[in-house]
Amino acid sequence: MAKKILKAKFENRCNGCELCILEAQRQLGIVTLNDSPIRVLRDATSSNLYFHVVIDEEMLEKIDLEEIVKICPTGVFEITEEQNDNLLS
Repeated sequence: MAKKILKAKFENRCNGCELCILEAQRQLGIVTLNDSPIRVLRDATSSNLYFHVVIDEEMLEKIDLEEIVKICPTGVFEITEEQNDNLLS
């Protein structure tokens, strides 16, 4: 059985706006940043402004992934399907 997962395929486009975080928290009813399923972290090793997007796949099962993709102004995210390899023979 295939399951839909959210990937930050175009991470280099991220401008750090954190709208994805706010949308995920809105859907889950979370107020604090500590429990967010998506985190946007600044890359401190670069002299330029780059961001890394960290996604907690387990927490994303409870939210509408299409809304996360739609809210991103720079098109960082993509929804893909992952095949479940735990099939019984």
